[in-house]
Amino acid sequence: MFSRNKQTQRAIEALQAEVAALRVDLYQQVEQLAIEKEMARAIADRLVSLDTRVSRMGSELSHQFQELGGEIEQLAKAVQNSGVNEIVDTIKASQTRLANEQARYEITFRQDLAALADKLLRRN
Repeated sequence: MFSRNKQTQRAIEALQAEVAALRVDLYQQVEQLAIEKEMARAIADRLVSLDTRVSRMGSELSHQFQELGGEIEQLAKAVQNSGVNEIVDTIKASQTRLANEQARYEITFRQDLAALADKLLRRN
């Protein structure tokens, strides 16, 4: 009977040691999770900042393209010469192409930002 009490005591001590080790491991994982959560928050803040900057730049470029389009229209109205009209038409086409290209770049950049944010969120 004394032997049984010793075995039971050893089993209890082994379980207590295992629980203590699990507790330490859990605390370490919680600390690591908190660190990763803070890193994810910082990255998300930077992504929001980048998105804001891209939006501002896109808006500014769109505004400039609109102004350029208006100036081209005024120039076209002021000039009746067909040679100049061809040049104005070429400039209009270039302005439209640049505006479309800028929009595609902005869309692609936003998609890349979204993919990066998604990847970071999945990792965490």
